Amino acid sequence: MLLDEYKGLIEQLLPAYDSEDFNDLFQHLTNDLNGPTRLQVKMELNRLMAPCRQPVDLRGKVNGECRPYELHGMTHWLDDVAMNVYRRRIKAYGDQFRVGVYESLMTTRNNFRVMRQQQPEPQQAAEPEAPPVEDAPPFSAELLRFGYHLNRSEQRIQISTPVVLSLPYSQEVNGISADISPSGARFRVSSAFRYVEGQMVTAYFPELAKQLKDERLMQGMNYRVLGVTPHDNESFTWLRLVLVAPNDAIKDAIEASRQQTANRSRRNYEDKIIQTRARGYEHCFLKHTSSIPLFFAGTELKYCLLTEHNRHVWEHWHDERNQSVINHLLSEERIRTLGKEGMSQCSTLIYSFTHQHEGKSYFYSAALPEMRVEERQLFWHIGAARDSWRVIRLSLYPISQDDRNQLQEIAPELLDTLSTLTHIGVLQDLTNRAGQNDYRLTEKPALPSKQLQVFRHPRNPVAATRAVYFDPKPQRSESRFLFKTPVALEVPATPEQEGSTLLGHTIDISTRGLNLRLDEPLRAKRGDQLKVTFDELLQMAKEAPLRRIPYQVVRLSPDCRNVQLTAGRGEDAARSEHFLRRLIKHNEARLPVSEEIMPAGPLLLAMHQMLLTRLNCLPYFCEKVENQVKVRAIGANKPLPTLGKLLQQSGDEKQLSLAPIFQHRVKQLLSETMRPIAVTQPYVHELYLAILPQPGQTPRVISKLFSDFQTGESRRQFTRQAREQGHFLAVRITAVPLLDPTTALIAQELAELSRVAMHRARSLEIEFTSLMGFGEFYDITDEVLLRLGL
Repeated sequence: MLLDEYKGLIEQLLPAYDSEDFNDLFQHLTNDLNGPTRLQVKMELNRLMAPCRQPVDLRGKVNGECRPYELHGMTHWLDDVAMNVYRRRIKAYGDQFRVGVYESLMTTRNNFRVMRQQQPEPQQAAEPEAPPVEDAPPFSAELLRFGYHLNRSEQRIQISTPVVLSLPYSQEVNGISADISPSGARFRVSSAFRYVEGQMVTAYFPELAKQLKDERLMQGMNYRVLGVTPHDNESFTWLRLVLVAPNDAIKDAIEASRQQTANRSRRNYEDKIIQTRARGYEHCFLKHTSSIPLFFAGTELKYCLLTEHNRHVWEHWHDERNQSVINHLLSEERIRTLGKEGMSQCSTLIYSFTHQHEGKSYFYSAALPEMRVEERQLFWHIGAARDSWRVIRLSLYPISQDDRNQLQEIAPELLDTLSTLTHIGVLQDLTNRAGQNDYRLTEKPALPSKQLQVFRHPRNPVAATRAVYFDPKPQRSESRFLFKTPVALEVPATPEQEGSTLLGHTIDISTRGLNLRLDEPLRAKRGDQLKVTFDELLQMAKEAPLRRIPYQVVRLSPDCRNVQLTAGRGEDAARSEHFLRRLIKHNEARLPVSEEIMPAGPLLLAMHQMLLTRLNCLPYFCEKVENQVKVRAIGANKPLPTLGKLLQQSGDEKQLSLAPIFQHRVKQLLSETMRPIAVTQPYVHELYLAILPQPGQTPRVISKLFSDFQTGESRRQFTRQAREQGHFLAVRITAVPLLDPTTALIAQELAELSRVAMHRARSLEIEFTSLMGFGEFYDITDEVLLRLGL
């Protein structure tokens, strides 16, 4: 339109339209215009300044909530954006309702017609065909912040009352309060305005001030925006705010509202719902992680947390007696080196293997700083040729005073126990069975094998570490009863030793197991077959099947005189088991039960809290949507690690895009690994990523699985090129199916939540039980580069 280029001139002339010297000013400002153009500008001014008797009704026409306003003798229906435009523009029109004001109100930025006109025209050029459905599954996942729980120190009251917010730049927004506390609030406001975390706003409560006859509520209270959350209705937004300074007026208003009968039971439990949801995912992670969490007091290992999928790592560090020797892997010298004062985190790679000699297991381990290059190559050549080869990463974090303060709130009765802890460790198994040959690509150094004797573990003392299950629930499959009776243990002859019979007595007994104390040391190892005779019981029941019952060794004490046995197989074992079951049931009232010692819930919660703020992996959770496996959420700490930042670049602030990892690999990495089959060890894949920067765009990512490479040299070539052209990232991906995602502690929290918000507790329970798979991403770039000699 011709007049578009003269809008600035018209805006200058509008305020002076009613003045006496308007004509002189008009002549002066339009002196350089020709006659017809000057006439058009004058006509436009007359049109805009003509009186208007048409009320404005924006209901259904704007993205916002409209309210009635009595203005200039008419009832107008305006939203917050229109009211701000009205207040800003009415002075330019001489404080009179004219055509220009009407048009401004009908064309605000949140008007549906205006927004539709501003949308870009669809391109007519031919677009490439969309990829098939199987090539473009949904890879977007919600980002969950682990280890951070919304704990409110005060009760919020649900009060729904009109609130007027004054924003920067003289903007005014009408909203509705959802809940208020003495130091914070949550408001529902129009989404047509821009809200920023950290922004300062002033709140007024006109209705509440009128209701309670308290003018202090209209004096304005300064809040700072803590969070901006989308509403189910896109026209609105939730604002979470905190008071900048204490205010007695809001405290009195809350107390008055609390005294009213209608509001006594109206409490806000949103914080508890958010907390329970976060803990549900955190406990699912703790229940299925394949890492071993460790807790140290100085250089001494005190606790290990066991899960359903890290037991295989824990059991590997047991010798032929089934005694834990993990204390030698985590030696005092290594922990002292990693836990130096002033370091917020330290980690190292440890390589290990075992050697069998004369029926005994000998463990060898060496951390990177402990070996010269030649020793490391020799260690790799000898160790990587064995099935017992392991690559371990040990990370250590100090426990700070802030951690202890939090522990005092969570478990004050255990403060004395927990105050002795100084460090938290995480032990991760990074072994890649398919890549063991990579460690032997270099030439074997000319060093004698005995050079590795310095890395051999001593056999004693065994670990005094307390291994506790992460959830306080029984681990025994059957009850054990304290019962002492003489037994004879028959050891069969082997090529290494002659057969013998040892005497002893039972400590406790169950239908399928025995705990014995022997008069002499037993020369045996885990898995050996023995036979047990109950001499005293046979005197009372000579025909009972209690003679030469087959048992299998489960564990031997360091002095080899305490032995734990489990029932063997065969008809003799079945008959004896049946007889013992009847015997125990008949005498159950007289047999004291050997109580299973379970960790206290507060102790576990305290350990969980310390662990969840120190993630060195990215856990992900999967569900099935329309017969397709989809990653629902991914957990992380802030700031995000390198992999998390890469996934965020491909997504947005709240959603991470997992396309660089799972694109074209959904069947291999998700569907096949998360079939509902019980597994003890996770499925493992190794993925190599080449991250190539692109100016002004999201980096291009090329990804290849370990199995995509034919040789070690091709892996090395890909890695070298990635580092030359951009960045290289190696990721270890684990996956397990979820047969029971919930835990005993979460079940308790859901039960507590159901008492105050039954439908929300039920909704969370459905969300948790719908999860079908879990996995973890480990950044193993340093280990891969070292393995490939780069």
